[in-house]
Amino acid sequence: MGESGDLSREELLTLLNIAGELATQTDQDQLVRTILEQACGMTNSPDGSVLLFDPEHKGLYFAAAVGSKGPELMLKWGVQSSQRVPLESNAGKAFSSGEINHEAKVREDESHYKGVDQQTGKQSRAIVSVPLRIGDRSVGVLQVLNKAASADGSATYDAHDCALLAHLGRLAATAINNTSVMRKLTAQMGLYSRELAEDLVERLDQPARRECLTLMFADLRGFTQLCQSQSAEPGRTQDIMNDLFTMYADRVLSRGGIVNKFIGDAVFAIFRGKDAPKRAVRCAFDILERFNSLRRRWDESCNEDLSFLDVGVGISTGTVALGTFGTGMVRDFTAIGTSVNLASAFEFAARGGKRVLVDNTTYQAVQDITEEFEGPTTFEIIKAGQPVAVKYRHFHLKRLKADRPVRVFISHNHRDREFVEAAITAPLAKYGIETWYSNSDIIPGEKYIQRIEDGLLKCDWVAVLVTENSVQTGDWVRAEVNTALGDPRFRDRVVPLKKGSAMPAQISHELGQLNALDLSSVSDVGQTLYEFLTKRETELRTAAKPG
Repeated sequence: MGESGDLSREELLTLLNIAGELATQTDQDQLVRTILEQACGMTNSPDGSVLLFDPEHKGLYFAAAVGSKGPELMLKWGVQSSQRVPLESNAGKAFSSGEINHEAKVREDESHYKGVDQQTGKQSRAIVSVPLRIGDRSVGVLQVLNKAASADGSATYDAHDCALLAHLGRLAATAINNTSVMRKLTAQMGLYSRELAEDLVERLDQPARRECLTLMFADLRGFTQLCQSQSAEPGRTQDIMNDLFTMYADRVLSRGGIVNKFIGDAVFAIFRGKDAPKRAVRCAFDILERFNSLRRRWDESCNEDLSFLDVGVGISTGTVALGTFGTGMVRDFTAIGTSVNLASAFEFAARGGKRVLVDNTTYQAVQDITEEFEGPTTFEIIKAGQPVAVKYRHFHLKRLKADRPVRVFISHNHRDREFVEAAITAPLAKYGIETWYSNSDIIPGEKYIQRIEDGLLKCDWVAVLVTENSVQTGDWVRAEVNTALGDPRFRDRVVPLKKGSAMPAQISHELGQLNALDLSSVSDVGQTLYEFLTKRETELRTAAKPG
């Protein structure tokens, strides 16, 4: 099985043509769809998928899926979802072993991961899982499912199917690896975004074009003093900067921006589209809130008082030149223009209690979400060689109106995972709310609390599922709850979800003092939680207004 001798000359020529087609594709999303189309066509399979490995969550996600449940799989188990197919599944076994995993009677296989079937409501009959290998390393898995009956009535995958898929898998793995490398290279060039901007990639070798963008600079205040105070432990400064850059990138990407550069201890981000100013301003306040949590973490891990650290943000909106600048092999993709310089100047001036400064154009676009501000104030820039200063109007933004939560941390016991995925994470995704949670319990040990803090740093709210499981064997749930309640950012933003007879106080006395949502009489947990979070966020923002 899997040898060239098993295939006809025509089939080998077909694979050769496919190899040529795959080699020309640079868009990974289109590439995996092409691979899947070929695999399903070769094996007469109505259902199929390409799953890629997520090293952060140690699981597989759906990069492409076809069939009646394909769109649902992409929504619930795609790259943007927090759900991952575990490596103990059939697909995971193929990924880990490097061997084709052929299950002809899936329903009878106790090792088959039922989570996907349960959420989509469609039972898998037969599956062939083919590892996508580069040398001795797997990058993902190609799956075909539920082969349609042929003329002779046969509807089972045979050795010939597996041979075809094995060859296609090798071609696919190489092509996927090449597009992954390209994504990394474009990110290094300044195109680090959640969704690869294909129109920008196509412009890498073209002259720069003018485009109206919102530009944002965010910079750490007190970096020089930090280096001096941590001079005896340079690794400590590096850890702080890694935390900071990770937070910068997460916040920019979560608001649909492009991380263009890290400059010293600052980030330069680009936002495109008609709602770019709002997303940039929301991102700025996200950064301020997360920074406060980071600074608290840093304070707890060193002797020095790090209260001198702060962040300043400058934002400007206008038409700039966007494209690749340079010559020969030394090129840089970025934006150049007056608005870039203005955003940089605002960032430098954002000090002394002024943390977010924006130009007039940005302010006019975000008035409806701005709750407290100062301005307009005249801002002068004197350019080199020009004796007269150029004057601009700018605003100091202090507070925004309530925004719905972007991401919710789900604290739960691993035995309740299926309920969490079916009743909470998938429904919330339909409302545009992401979730963060661990598919398995975090094992106490090195960096145990830091892993929890890293997850919390990405989130706006914490939902704690209170069940008999989380009460009886809930040391990790208690650790998550205690860590969240110890962060002032989550004050009033932790909500217990009571399922069954267990009580929140059995997990934590502090948790027991909070108002819980009783799920016993709730028909749609996701909708109820979404409405609660949205309403409560507005109430908290209103109550926090000065005066």
